Amino acid sequence: MPFSSKMIILSSQKSLKKYTTILLIFIYCLIFPFKSEAQLGKSDFSNHNNNETLGKVGYSQPFMHAENLFHSGKFLAAKPFYHTYLEKFKRGKRRSKAFFRLGLIDQNAKSYSTALRFYKMVLKEHPSNLLINDIKFNMAVCNFEIGKFGIAKKLFKTVIRKSLDKKKKWKALYFLSRLDGMRFGFDEGIEKLKKVYEQVDDREMSKQAFKLTEKMIDGELGERVLSSLLQKYETGFPADLLLLKKISLHREQRDIRGYKSVVEKFLYKFPEHQKSEVLKRELEIIQTGNDSQINVGVVLPLTGKLAATGQKVLQGIQLAYNLLPEASRDEIFLNVQNSSGSIGIEEILRNLARNPKTVGVLGPLLSDEIKQSADVADLFKLPVFSPTASSADLVETSPYIFRNALTRKIQARFLAEYSVNTLKLRRFVVLYPMESFGEELKDEFLKAVESFGGEVVGVSSYDRSQNDFKNQILALGGIADDDLDRITRKQILGNKDRKDFSDPTILSRPRVDMEHRFNDKIENLKVSLELGYDAMFIPGVYDKVGLIIPQLAFYNVDRITLLGANGWNSPELIKMVGKYLKSNYFVDGFYLDSHQAGVKRFVEQFQNNYGESPSHLSAQAYDAAGIIFNSIISGADNRLKLRDSLIMVNNYPGVTGKTNLLESGDSEKNIFALTVRKKKIVEGN
Repeated sequence: MPFSSKMIILSSQKSLKKYTTILLIFIYCLIFPFKSEAQLGKSDFSNHNNNETLGKVGYSQPFMHAENLFHSGKFLAAKPFYHTYLEKFKRGKRRSKAFFRLGLIDQNAKSYSTALRFYKMVLKEHPSNLLINDIKFNMAVCNFEIGKFGIAKKLFKTVIRKSLDKKKKWKALYFLSRLDGMRFGFDEGIEKLKKVYEQVDDREMSKQAFKLTEKMIDGELGERVLSSLLQKYETGFPADLLLLKKISLHREQRDIRGYKSVVEKFLYKFPEHQKSEVLKRELEIIQTGNDSQINVGVVLPLTGKLAATGQKVLQGIQLAYNLLPEASRDEIFLNVQNSSGSIGIEEILRNLARNPKTVGVLGPLLSDEIKQSADVADLFKLPVFSPTASSADLVETSPYIFRNALTRKIQARFLAEYSVNTLKLRRFVVLYPMESFGEELKDEFLKAVESFGGEVVGVSSYDRSQNDFKNQILALGGIADDDLDRITRKQILGNKDRKDFSDPTILSRPRVDMEHRFNDKIENLKVSLELGYDAMFIPGVYDKVGLIIPQLAFYNVDRITLLGANGWNSPELIKMVGKYLKSNYFVDGFYLDSHQAGVKRFVEQFQNNYGESPSHLSAQAYDAAGIIFNSIISGADNRLKLRDSLIMVNNYPGVTGKTNLLESGDSEKNIFALTVRKKKIVEGN
């Protein structure tokens, strides 16, 4: 081979080797760039090898570490690493994604304003970013959530026009329908939701569209808009939902003819619909009977352990019904249902509510049953009026729940007002049982006394199992005779000043009624206990109150007025402590021997009809039924009118006291103040 040829080959081999080396170095540099994003910080944090929170890997590769945490669902843990990356790499290629991730994290945490700032940073640094449509969609959602609806609407429309992601387009259209609904543009909103519902790209969005359409139609959709939409959508979705809404309106308005007509139309158009069978049964039920009839449901336990109680309540309702004029009895029908049978309370109420002839329900009996009734009452806009359920805050479960029960709040408030304004008492102590009823009566009494200008200066509690109440009585200023004598002698001999009741810790002090003093001797000392309060409220039941009152006398707490709730109203209390009951007052919602003409008439009629005296539950039921019947006779011939009528009840002359019904559904009453005189329970002043 000629020399020149060898040189060329050699030169070619050297060149190849050189180029290969350069290429390898170039590749190496691409993978491991000098002071690259991946390596930066290695030396800066070399003294923090034991930092478990961030770690060497996190600082040497902050973006990758942040991504690992982000995709593991540890969003808050990922945030500092994205921030570290952004601080260290001012020209980093992944800055847009870091800002985007931070926006997602804050949006997920509902920090929408902060999320918007991060999304705007992405658009500022990289306006042509591949994620631009995702960013604009997220910005639209954030603006929607913070109430900037105009900006949100514009961005959602941009996404629909420009995004290639079909699911994003459907989501944007869904949000636009929500905006329509918020400005009462139901026609436009439902039109958009129909498109979202019928698309096949995202079944989850279809489900959401169905739910929102249902909510929109069931909400504030007026009858005129409803009729217009029914003309627009005669079949398919959402015609079924629109017809069901129309059925509900006829039911609420007790429009029996309209109800039948729309149900028949629904069954014709949607024979296989999941609600068709129920509607068929409803139609069969109302085909019989008079269309002008007004039904009032009565839901009470008529069998089982509560049957006797249920019967007493039913007797009160039946008496109120029997005393109606004949024409009213012909118009009103009592549909009595047994709540102690095999059917649950919700199903009983649902069956009553589905009948368009039903305008309201009397019952149920128990507070827990009322809580179970709230959802059905709301769904069917059916007034449910309990004569007996007394738990606190019960009516707050639904705007369609009412009650005429003697609540603890009514008792405590009436007693406080009566004590301060009628009896002119000012300072009180409370001795209450540590049970739910005792706690509630105590709390309500404290609030009421203060509101009427009185003052509670001492509070003590006892356990239901107690029979000895010494410690509680001593805590409220009681002193036994021997101790009282000893304390008084010491005070006299020491020339000590009398204790001052302006000191809130002083509830009692000795008072010398008579003494003869010879030098350092005291003879013929007569002393009594002066109390720093006018009355003691004991919200217990007669069995324990009967043990407490004699012990109060033993500890000289016997020159005050004793106050109680309806747990005192028993002849057994008189048998136990009649001789100790001097100044005493307690309250109840019904007094059998009242001198009031309405009560006398009710008791006489009850005894004539049932051969026995009415209980307080019979009286409460009699009044509740009377309020319902009076409202119906006055024109409240459907469930909507009945609710409006009930919240306007004012000074109803009930046998359980003059009654107001509040918009909340609770009742206010002027109940009975009772006292014991000559070993007999009588009305107070």
